[in-house]
Amino acid sequence: PPECPRFGGMMVNRLDISHLGRIGTSLRSTLRAAQLFSSYAWQRLRSPHGTILHPGNALAAQLYATLLARRVEILFSAGVEDLSMRDEHVAGVVIRHGARDRLIAARRGVVLATGGFSYDASLRQRFFPAGAGFISAACASGTGDGIRLAIAAGAALNTDATSAAYWVPVSLFRRTDGSRGVFPHMVTDRAKPGVIAVNAAGRRFVNEALSYHEFVLAMFRDGNGEPDLPFYLICDRDFLWSYGLGRIKPFTRRVRRYVASGELIRAPDVAQLAAKIGIKPSTLSATIAAYNADAKEGRDPEFGRGSTTYQRHLGDATLRPNPCVAPIVRAPFFALRIYPADLGTAIGMTVDAQARVLRKDGTPIAGLYACGNDMASIMNGNCPGPGITLGPALTFGYIAGRHLAEGSVAASGATKASA
Repeated sequence: PPECPRFGGMMVNRLDISHLGRIGTSLRSTLRAAQLFSSYAWQRLRSPHGTILHPGNALAAQLYATLLARRVEILFSAGVEDLSMRDEHVAGVVIRHGARDRLIAARRGVVLATGGFSYDASLRQRFFPAGAGFISAACASGTGDGIRLAIAAGAALNTDATSAAYWVPVSLFRRTDGSRGVFPHMVTDRAKPGVIAVNAAGRRFVNEALSYHEFVLAMFRDGNGEPDLPFYLICDRDFLWSYGLGRIKPFTRRVRRYVASGELIRAPDVAQLAAKIGIKPSTLSATIAAYNADAKEGRDPEFGRGSTTYQRHLGDATLRPNPCVAPIVRAPFFALRIYPADLGTAIGMTVDAQARVLRKDGTPIAGLYACGNDMASIMNGNCPGPGITLGPALTFGYIAGRHLAEGSVAASGATKASA
């Protein structure tokens, strides 16, 4: 989302996020931050935003630059309407561009990569657990177009995935233009010391430093499939200042506008905070007291927070003995409601090793390929690490391109030429 870049458009990589959080407490981090700020200031003299790109932005920019260099025609804001069939072969695609439909012929085949179905209400209701609701942190263009076209052409779906999607907890807010913002709580706050997650009863239900996918699975288990159950992140003043919370950046002096909008709930003590979010004050007070008793010594015997290298990496390396655990003691206290959301779908078309879309009988549909979230997850809905959608998308996109370039479709009877 546009709220992720810091300071009005400054993009940083994951390693530099920790440096920014340690300004003033670490000489190395302070010097690194000064370098980042000076570089960003120089960029802003020539551009309305930062020009150094990182992770996904850098990859997308390089791929886009490659297409431009090769003079590949790119049609923005084009919607796919139908597949053009010749006998049982996919011979092209019909798109809606502007006010008219356009047929694009494919002499070798069509690759479907329309982004899955994160924004298709009927498919979400069919495949997602009831507790998932209708919130997504994925690209809004993932409306299931490719999957519907493939099914109409006889494609088989793999619906036996361990999880129908990859999940992330999010917080919601309204932008100044009235649009709804969705902020994914991936690596910037949950694992930091001094915040806990509680359920509708005011009790902790998960190790807050788990991966975002596992965190949401814990939300589903705790909610027993009930939709709209509230979950909250709870912290104190010190945490909010040092690490931020959701879209609220670290070192934010005035949080009044976030409180006024209802996005952030603030109270002078834990009991009043509980009352504001509809939780029994004695329960939330007991939860925080139990957490604090062990957190003073850097321990979390209830959930083992900070017990793995992954978790400690996402914490605050300057804090000992546990970079993920610190007490919640300094008033005022804050709560931020979080929701389960998907980062991308895992259910998709069954393909073979050449990325060809298969029918239910296992035979390929001539001229039809799939990759990305239109293709069934190669991890079957499991999430071993970040990039679990992008990595396979790049790999199978490459495989499909190579197979098309070799003319294998033509050899099986499809019309021959470039996709």
